[in-house]
Order: sequence, then structure tokens, then C-alpha cells
Amino acid sequence: MSAVWIFRVVVVLTVAVAPAAALAQSGQADVSPAFEPENFAAAVDPRADGWDTEALSEQAEAQLKRVAAWLVEVAGSESDRPGSGALASVVDQAFESAGFVPEELSPRYRGPAFAVATGSPGGAAVGYRGAEGFERALGALAERLAGDRPPRADFKLYSIDTGSAGFTTLAYLEASAAGAAGSRQLNAVWSATWTLPVIDAEPLLLQVEIADYEETEAPRGPLFVDVTQGAVGHNPSYREQLLQPPDAWLNRITKAAGYNKTGWQGVSVADVNGDGLDDLFLPEQGGLPNRLYVQNRDGTFDDRSAAAAVDYLERALAGLFVDLDNDGDPDLVLSSRPAVLVLENDGRGGFARVRHIAGDIPDSNSLSAADYDYDGDLDIYVCAYRRAYDERGVASPAPYHDANNGGRNVLLRNDGGFRFVDATAEVGLDVNNRRFSLAASWEDVDGDGDADLYVANDYGRNNLYRNDGGRFVDVAGDAGVEDISSGMSVSWADYNRDGWMDVYVGNMFSAAGNRITYQRKFERDRQRAGPLAFVQRMARGNSLFAGADDGVFLDRSVDAKVTMGRWSWSSVFADINNDGWEDLVVANGNLTQTLPDDL
Repeated sequence: MSAVWIFRVVVVLTVAVAPAAALAQSGQADVSPAFEPENFAAAVDPRADGWDTEALSEQAEAQLKRVAAWLVEVAGSESDRPGSGALASVVDQAFESAGFVPEELSPRYRGPAFAVATGSPGGAAVGYRGAEGFERALGALAERLAGDRPPRADFKLYSIDTGSAGFTTLAYLEASAAGAAGSRQLNAVWSATWTLPVIDAEPLLLQVEIADYEETEAPRGPLFVDVTQGAVGHNPSYREQLLQPPDAWLNRITKAAGYNKTGWQGVSVADVNGDGLDDLFLPEQGGLPNRLYVQNRDGTFDDRSAAAAVDYLERALAGLFVDLDNDGDPDLVLSSRPAVLVLENDGRGGFARVRHIAGDIPDSNSLSAADYDYDGDLDIYVCAYRRAYDERGVASPAPYHDANNGGRNVLLRNDGGFRFVDATAEVGLDVNNRRFSLAASWEDVDGDGDADLYVANDYGRNNLYRNDGGRFVDVAGDAGVEDISSGMSVSWADYNRDGWMDVYVGNMFSAAGNRITYQRKFERDRQRAGPLAFVQRMARGNSLFAGADDGVFLDRSVDAKVTMGRWSWSSVFADINNDGWEDLVVANGNLTQTLPDDL
């Protein structure tokens, strides 16, 4: 589970409480709840505990939501736009701006599938004033989203700075439109100045500057088309299991069976039966069978889970296909709490024979493999998260920005014949090995011919273990890649083609965290939260580190504009447009509850 922090969350506990006087007479402590349910609204009001900047953020973001709604209505309407003054409650009459769309866009990339262009109205003369000017400027933006389908637009406010006469905010704008003729996406950063609100009134926009603007056009329609239904939709398990929402299982499967609302198992791909076609393996939550879908020549997939003997009901966190006995077919390693299973492939895609059980890894998560000792067979590295499978009674990460009370990762050395030995301590990998690890990836970082290991950890520092002839040394600090954050994924590539491998780490971007940790009140109130820069770093988002010949990585995250990956569960370098340069694909999201369009 990734770090959930710096969100204004209040848990209400309802308990049976004796009267305070009776408790005093008995000598017992008063365990009355801090507030009653009827006082909930006051408890979550940021003004109640002095967070005036958060109150202003809520008001300003509500105003920006109205702007987004107007933009969607105008861009998606074939009739005239709403009458003049529709946004009078958002804009001050003293408003001024150079506009929201650059007069000229500079091409950044152009290919057969899509094109990207950037620009900025910055430096242009002020051409829009007052509420009418604001609507005209916004109308020019709406024209960029015109199409035959309703567009989408939304803001995410992530920075606020207050002054005596007003306050300023930074907010992401994302808008998109798609139709038969193609699609367009707009990404921008609005730097806005607001009036300070008076009683019973909202803040009003005084000025908007566009700090960043980017357009992506795909003239041939969507870049990707969802073919899941056509590929696996004929299988009953697709309809009865995979399409069901989390609530369907939360109400039917007990936690003791290992079901969890956050499904981070991922997908494993391999040709399990040797027919030259890739097949799909989906590890599942406890109480639900894992699924193996075997591909047919026509591009469809048949459910072979039971026939392949992989339909375990125990909770599985990851599946790794890798040839462990050098017989040419992929075996399956299954991270199945509370053990790791090694299943031998019979050469036809069957995995009935369990060849090894590592039962002393109670909270295993992701899996990776490499021949770290160059003995000719692949070894397995298992990431652990907590110290026990049963999360009850297990200490929370402490301190949350630099935790060292997590689970113990394990290196299983392959001694041949499906014999595996825990070699973690023997090779030096037990150093800094009590962190909340979620992902690991092997790569020859220093170019000496052996596989080094990077481990992404939740709640704090990551590890970079340099392989020195089969023994490992954690050099993350010296190499500049500890990346104190909420590490959830690792991917390697030479993205800048300088001959040295670079690493991208998926973390979490928190708009609330970016606002709160830069406020003076947070610095006064944070107490033992940790060094301020570390806590602020936790909110920044994903990280891109460029390798160099001296072994020290350079943090290129902000310059490359790759930090805002939202709640990033996974990320990977991939050349998606076949131009020879590595792109980044980030899988993100969470249970959105009542905010399905939240950025």
C-alpha cells in the first residue's frame, strides 16, 4: 500500500463512552471521541485549525471548476455560448490577461500518428480585460476543443501563496476533445492572482498568466483502442470476475481470505505453450482464482486457468515468467501470501508441479530475476512490504518519510534443479533491508558486466545495490538516487542516448502536499515530521535520474516535466511511436469516490 498522507482525512470513531464524571471517580482516562459525528463538518473545516490557505485553495479551485464547466459547455455546444456575464461571479472587473492560447505554437514532435506543439502567451500585451475579456479569452481556448463529441476539462490546484492584498495559485489545466476527425489534448499551467474573499463571497480572478502550454493532436483518431472485450470477452470469467467492481467482492469475500480493495497485481506476459504467441497471466486477490488467458491465432484469448493449474485462491501479488531450469520454456514464480511458489512449466503451458516453496517471506510483493552471480541460471529477488502477512498489530511506517520498520526483501539464489537458497545476508543485500519495498529492477549501471539492483521503497529512501563480483553495496546515497518519496515502480533506459543508463521511479504527486508543505504554518506545526525538504519532496511526484560516467546521477525530473504522474502505481520506458527515443508510460489512479474527473 502506498503512502496516504497530507490529505485532509478525518476518521470518525463511534464508541460507547461513560460520563466524564463517572470516569473521573473511577480513575479511568476520558476516552471520549474528539468530536461527535454531528460536529464532523467543523472538524474537517480547514479554518477550524488555522489552515486559511487550504480554505482559500478550496474556494479558488471551486471557481476554476466553474471555469472548466463553462469551457466544456461552450466547446461542446453547437448553439451560441452562454450569455455575457455567465462568469461574472468568477472574475473581478479589474481582471487582465494576455490570453490563454499562444499566438504561435512551436513544433516539438511530429510523426504519422500524432504531433506535439508548445508555446506561451507570456510577454504578449494585455489584450483581455474584465469579465467580458475573460470570456473572450476563454472562448478562444474553447475553439481549440470544438468537435463532434463533448470535450473534457478540469483543473488541479497545487500551489498557493498569500499576500496582504490577494493570493496567487498554480493549477494544472487538462482538456481534451475527440471525434471522427481526430483528437486534441491541451495541457497548461495557469498562474492566477485572486482577490481575498470577503464574508459570504468567493475570491475573484484578477490576473491569469499561462506558465506552460502544450497541445497534442492525433489527426487519425485515438492512438489506442481498447480491444479487451473482443480479445477475452467470450470467457465467462471476464464477465463474472474481471468486470466486477471492487464493491461486488468487498461485500462477499472476507479480509481473512486476502481480498483488498486496491488491486496492484499487474499482468505478466509470456508464451507459456511454445506456439509463438504471447499469453496473459493475471494474479488475483484472495478468494478469487488467478487467470491465465492463452492466445489463439485470431487474436482472441481462452481461459486456461484451471487446466494450467494456476487458479489458486490465495492472494497473489505478482507473477513472474522466467526460465529457471534452462529448458526453453517459462516457469512461473508466484508471489502468493504467505509464501512464494515456484511452478515448473511442463512445456505445454501447464504448471501443476510446485518445485519450491519459500514459506519464510510472509508479505511478498513484486518479483524480479537476474543471474547476479553469473553461474548460468537466473536468481529471484522478492520485494517484501510489511513484516507480517496479517497487517493487524504491525507498526506503521516510522518515520513516514524515512521508514526502516518494513519487511525483509529476499534474494533466492538458484542452485539448479529448482533448489533455491536465501542468500540475502551472504551477498550483502541485508543492508538497509527493512524498508517498505514495492518494486525492484536489475540493470548494469556501472558498465562492468554484472547486474546491479535498484529497489523502490514506499515511505522513504530507495536502494541502489552495486554488484561487485557477486557481493552488493548500497550506493544510493553516493549516487544521488535515494529519492525520498513513495517509490512504487522502477524502469531503466538510456533516454538521452549518452551511453549511460537512466532510471525513472514512479512515486505519488500530491496537489495537497505541494500546497501544504510550503506554508509557514506547516513548518511551525510539523514537529517531528522530518527535515522540511524531505517532506516537501514526498509530494513532488515521479523522478527521472540521468546516469553519468562518474557513477553519480543527475535529477532531471523537473526539467524534463515528468514529475506529475498522479498516483503512479507503475511506469515504464517504451518507444511507443517507433522513433528510436524512449518514451514514458505511467499507470496511475485510485478509488475516486465522488470525484471521477479529478486530475
